[in-house]
Amino acid sequence: MLTPLNIISLSLIIFIASIVRGFTGFGLALVAVPLIQFFIPVSDTAVFIAMINAIFSILYFRRSREIVRGQPLGRMAVWTGAGVAAGTLILKYVNPAYIQLTWGVLIIFIVMALARGMNFGIKTDTSAMTLSGIFGGVLAGATGITGPPVAIILASIKTPKEKFNALISIFILFAVTYALLFYLISGLVRTEIFFLALSSIPALLAGLYTGDRLVARISQKTFTNIVYIVLIMMGIITLFKGAKALAG
Repeated sequence: MLTPLNIISLSLIIFIASIVRGFTGFGLALVAVPLIQFFIPVSDTAVFIAMINAIFSILYFRRSREIVRGQPLGRMAVWTGAGVAAGTLILKYVNPAYIQLTWGVLIIFIVMALARGMNFGIKTDTSAMTLSGIFGGVLAGATGITGPPVAIILASIKTPKEKFNALISIFILFAVTYALLFYLISGLVRTEIFFLALSSIPALLAGLYTGDRLVARISQKTFTNIVYIVLIMMGIITLFKGAKALAG
């Protein structure tokens, strides 16, 4: 699996996906997963993406920690863990296809409502971090999808784009850390996948730099509109996956 072709192909995929995540704060898996599965087994894809997301989030936090200084990140970490545990429990008793269908519909309708000016009534950063951890963690635990609930909550309180990206990056770090611990305990982390992730770091850095340069050139309004578009795409894909699973 550690062939030159695989390393080059995965690096190109991660470069493109990292531009999207560097620009919007999330969406790396949306771009990368369908393409990565051509090169590595499905069973290894989740572990690989979790590693890439963790590396990305650590690098992003190192350069953006001043932006989120004073934010209740400990609260987010605790509630993300609780949400992931709850999502995993839900997954045991509910068909994943129904979960995907429900979340897909919710994401689309909520984003459309936000675009029309709906307000959730969230007044404080503490409430935003708590709700982000709970709902983001549940979705991550139940479906493996990270980002959409947190993006929706942060967009609803008109979070500035730099802070928006930094907070989502930290949430994803919390979520994938819990996931990687589970994968490690379950024996799913293979040395080969670890080295593939490490070999993708240069491409990840290049994508992060490119995404940063792009987001610096646009207005807050344009950024928010692009986030809405990416969220609707994620909602449609989640809906499609759920429908396909039920049909199959």
